[in-house]
Amino acid sequence: MKFDQKKILRDESRVCTTSSAGALRVAVGYPNTYFVAMSSLAFQWVVELTASLEDIGVERFFTDPPLLGRTLENGSHLGDFDVVAWTCSFELDAPNILSTLDAAGIPRRWEERDYTHPIVVVGGAVASINPLPLSPAVDVFVLGSAELLWPDFLEIVRSEPDTERVLETLADMDGFLVPRFHLDRHGVPLGKRRRVEKRDAHMDDPAMVPGSHVVTPHTEYSGRGLVEMSRGCPEKCRYCWVSYNYGRLRSYATDGIMDRVERLQAITRRIGFVATAVGDHPELGNILEECSRRGLEVALSSLRIPAMQREILEPLAASGARSVTIAPETGTDTLRRALNKPISNDAILKAVDTAQECGIENIKMYFIIGLPGETDDDLRGIADLLRNAQKIMVAHGRERGRVGTLLAGFNVLVPKPYTPYSRKAMVSRREARRRMEIVEAATSDISNLRIDRPAYRQAQWQAFLSRGDVSVFDVLEDAASGKSLGRLLAAHRTAIEASTLSPVEGPPVWQFVVSAPVNRTLSGGLSPGGDSEPSSAPPLPGLQ
Repeated sequence: MKFDQKKILRDESRVCTTSSAGALRVAVGYPNTYFVAMSSLAFQWVVELTASLEDIGVERFFTDPPLLGRTLENGSHLGDFDVVAWTCSFELDAPNILSTLDAAGIPRRWEERDYTHPIVVVGGAVASINPLPLSPAVDVFVLGSAELLWPDFLEIVRSEPDTERVLETLADMDGFLVPRFHLDRHGVPLGKRRRVEKRDAHMDDPAMVPGSHVVTPHTEYSGRGLVEMSRGCPEKCRYCWVSYNYGRLRSYATDGIMDRVERLQAITRRIGFVATAVGDHPELGNILEECSRRGLEVALSSLRIPAMQREILEPLAASGARSVTIAPETGTDTLRRALNKPISNDAILKAVDTAQECGIENIKMYFIIGLPGETDDDLRGIADLLRNAQKIMVAHGRERGRVGTLLAGFNVLVPKPYTPYSRKAMVSRREARRRMEIVEAATSDISNLRIDRPAYRQAQWQAFLSRGDVSVFDVLEDAASGKSLGRLLAAHRTAIEASTLSPVEGPPVWQFVVSAPVNRTLSGGLSPGGDSEPSSAPPLPGLQ
């Protein structure tokens, strides 16, 4: 379908305005299409934060071919802005940053740019997971919550015309990684950098609750406004970077959430609540009942299995929801306990039964294959779990005259930095296929079951990017040239397989972004690209 800029803008409904005029011009982008970007609450939130500051003009940009390298609002060239910033949530989008720089005529590497070029910034999950692969291209990484860091960044840039001084100032602050100061000339971190996240006090501030400011039919959540419910997670599943990055569960105050809902009511009747553990908000039941009373249709991003309670599911169904998503991850209690997710199959099936009783007809379950310690019995256990869930759904379907759909989505384990599995090897493609064949053979007799098979090549590419060092940038450049994933994996097979199919030995080079306070200073004559170490920022073990 052809990208129609005028129609895209015409179809947007807004709760606040943005302006492209200002003393400081900032372009905020997402390294994927408009459809994907506007489905991201993080992206929308950064745009709104930027627009809320005085005398700052903001425009958006994406990867849709007609406007690659230019903005959506006015077709402005990215090279004409003071700041070009991306929020990047997924490693697979990283090559698009380089192709966008190419299209804008901005040199890919920061060492090839000068004061006439924009400051290139990357934030989002990718910046905190592992910024090293993109570090040759990026002037500044934002490590942590945009609400706490982005306004300060923009104020520093606006008040200081000298780019070098801006970068020096940011390099001495928590929450920012400036590669030319914080990495040596080989791309090795010179010390730890602190990620800044929201604390309890921030969660009570209504201004800190992220919500959509644009609603459009051209997103995954067509016509739906999104509101974040919480940060963190009560679980510490051993494969999950999010739970280890964001820490314990902190919920936003109900008044702040409902303020966002009320704002969105002016432009839509469809609301989506999102979070890692959206169902664990202590007032979720009351929030859903209030939304139902207002005639709003509500959807939840996913529910933890313990949150599948009647007091949540009944008002959710009353608001029009007919599907829920849960993540059993595997098919046996034993392996689930090993994941630090001590939820039994009985509890999962009870959750399915409760959902059906409350009028939630369709169930989606997520599973991971390739987990450490996984056996063929665990795989067959997935089939048993799905079969028993389907029996429950059939029994309820007979009563209402139709049976809901059971969807099982599968992913291959991607060992993520900062998780207990960060050093583990992935299973090979052949082994992943063998394990998936066991599941499919054991589920072949289950009706009303749809299976989404895992994409192994994408998983391996993601693992390579998430655990790579600065040398991965050369591979990213190859990817940005338009080479297909298959050709890319073949061309760099030795490096990619060495990184993904073998355990990580020794101190990982990427393990330098921390949440605890660190000493930080540029005193002692640290120079861009040098080998000297900051006098009060000790290097990581093994990196001396």
